[in-house]
Amino acid sequence: MTGTSGRTVATVDIARSPHEVFGYVTDAAHLPDWQPDVRTAGFDDPAHVTVGTRGHEVRHVMGADRTIGWEVTAYEPDRHYAVRGIDGPVRAHVDVTFAPGGTGTHVEYGIGFEGHGVGKVLAVLARRNTRKDLPVRLDQLKQRLEAQPGQS
Repeated sequence: MTGTSGRTVATVDIARSPHEVFGYVTDAAHLPDWQPDVRTAGFDDPAHVTVGTRGHEVRHVMGADRTIGWEVTAYEPDRHYAVRGIDGPVRAHVDVTFAPGGTGTHVEYGIGFEGHGVGKVLAVLARRNTRKDLPVRLDQLKQRLEAQPGQS
């Protein structure tokens, strides 16, 4: 895991196909399954997810539930997915790549934070928490996917 330039990157190998892992990670409804601070999440138009599609999540942050909006910035099935926050004082930029590896998929998950106003201070806290939490979240993702029957 690295944390250079305010961006944190962690990797995980999951014993499932890139198609399965990509499908799970990019289905916003699954976010609460492996990110416990997310209460709910969804796309505004889940039938047509592509670059520019917007979505939202309710995330428990700093002792309260907050609605956060985001937009898909990269969508290459089974290979690459990225979103960026579009509102609020702290906006995450998430970039995930999926590659065949060994008996499954190698996932690289990068996240950085952009602070606006008071969010500049909060972004520092978000970065620090992410360096600690991201490997745990990716392990939860791995456990969740590997516990499910294969769908290849």
